[in-house]
Amino acid sequence: MLEKIFRLSENNTTVRTELIAGFTTFLTMAYIIVVQPLVLSGKMFGFETGMDFGAVMTATCLSASVATGIMALYARYPIVQAPGMGENFFLVFSVLPAATAAGFSNNWQIGLGVVFISGILFFILSIAGVREKILDAISPSMKNAMAVGIGLFIAFIGLQNANLIITSASIVDTGHGISLSPGTLVKLNSDFASVDMLVFFFGLIIT
Repeated sequence: MLEKIFRLSENNTTVRTELIAGFTTFLTMAYIIVVQPLVLSGKMFGFETGMDFGAVMTATCLSASVATGIMALYARYPIVQAPGMGENFFLVFSVLPAATAAGFSNNWQIGLGVVFISGILFFILSIAGVREKILDAISPSMKNAMAVGIGLFIAFIGLQNANLIITSASIVDTGHGISLSPGTLVKLNSDFASVDMLVFFFGLIIT
């Protein structure tokens, strides 16, 4: 059955190889199960966005499993689909504050509405063939710059949450005797013995 559906021999693979690859891929992507609800609920940053942690976790698992199933059974590509780790930070730090600034009290519902509408628009652009034309019109250097920009944005937030760097948007009194001088945007935390810093370096070494 698996041979008929996925043409294993034609693709020079076996059921054992695919099982190992699938399990390895799951372990690689499993972090999203916890990180996604931590980000969208705001618990990672010490504030509440209004989104329920458990509900976001359930939605993350369901959306990833359904999308990956469609990719496997319809597109026949061994590519895992899961929520992106750039868009969720953008939603929490850009879309939700913008909705609040516009006077909406239900900012997270507004944010998810924006995501839903953008998803419909991207779907229409994809089936109409416009998406490919847009991608072809973007220069390779711009594509690389987008990837680097998103990566740096996520890295910046990670370093900030690890207390490796302190920004003007952070709580000034961190409990480690750190103060920001006027006009300082980013400052290196010199307290390398703090628990946050030790956990950060330990995780960095083992990964």
